[in-house]
Amino acid sequence: MIRILPAVLLIILIGTGLIYWRFFAIKSSGSSSNLIGSKVSETQGPVEVPKTLPNATLEARVKVLEDALIEVVKKVNGLSGKDAGDSSINSRLNSIEASITDLKVQVASLGQPTTTATSSKPTVYIPLGSGGGPWGDKDWYTTAEYEIALDTANYPGYKGMILEVTFRLVEAAGTGSVRLYNVTDSSAVSAQLDTTSTSFSLKTSSSFTLPQGSKTYKLQVKSSQGTNLYIQFARIKVNF
Repeated sequence: MIRILPAVLLIILIGTGLIYWRFFAIKSSGSSSNLIGSKVSETQGPVEVPKTLPNATLEARVKVLEDALIEVVKKVNGLSGKDAGDSSINSRLNSIEASITDLKVQVASLGQPTTTATSSKPTVYIPLGSGGGPWGDKDWYTTAEYEIALDTANYPGYKGMILEVTFRLVEAAGTGSVRLYNVTDSSAVSAQLDTTSTSFSLKTSSSFTLPQGSKTYKLQVKSSQGTNLYIQFARIKVNF
C-alpha cells in the first residue's frame, strides 16, 4: 500500500498540471485572437471613398492657383531678405520670382475667353515710276513718264489709297506741286503735294478712293514760279 501511494500522487500531480496548462493556454489563445481580430478590424475596416471628386469651375481653380502662388512669393521674398548678403542665392531667388510671376500671368490667362485674331490683307504698293524732269510749267502739266491703268476690282475691300512722291525744286523759288490725275474722266483724284525744298523729300497725300472700273491715271506737276521740278520716285499705297 505504501508503495502504491507515491505512484498515485505522481498521477494526481501530472493530471493537475495538464489541467492547469490547458486552462491557461486556451485563455491566452483566446485573448491573442481577440487582439489580432481587433487590429484587423482597425486596419482592414471599410473605408468610404467618394465615387466622384467635387467639380470646380475654371475661375475657382485659377483663384486657388493664384492664392498659392501669392504665398510662395511671400515666402521667397522672406528668404531673399534673410540671405541678402549672398549674391548667388539672391540671383536664384530673383529667377524664381520671375518664373512665378510669368506663371501667374499664364494662370490668369486661363480664365480669360479666347479670341480669334482677325486677319487683314497686307498693304499693297503700286509703283508709278522713277526719275523724270525737269518740268517748269506754271499750270498743271500731265506727264508722260508716270502713267498707269488701274481697276478697283483688282483691290476688293480696300479702304483707301495714298499718293507718295519724292521730288524737289532745282532752286528755292516758289512751290512745286504734284497730284494724281484721272485721264479717262478728266478729273484729279488726289490732293496735291507741295514742296519748297531743293532736296528730295517724301510727300504723302491724304487718303482717297478711285472711281469704279478700269481707268488711266497720270501724275500732273506744276511750279508756281516756273522753277524746274524733278521727281525721283512715285507710288500709290493701298490700305485694306
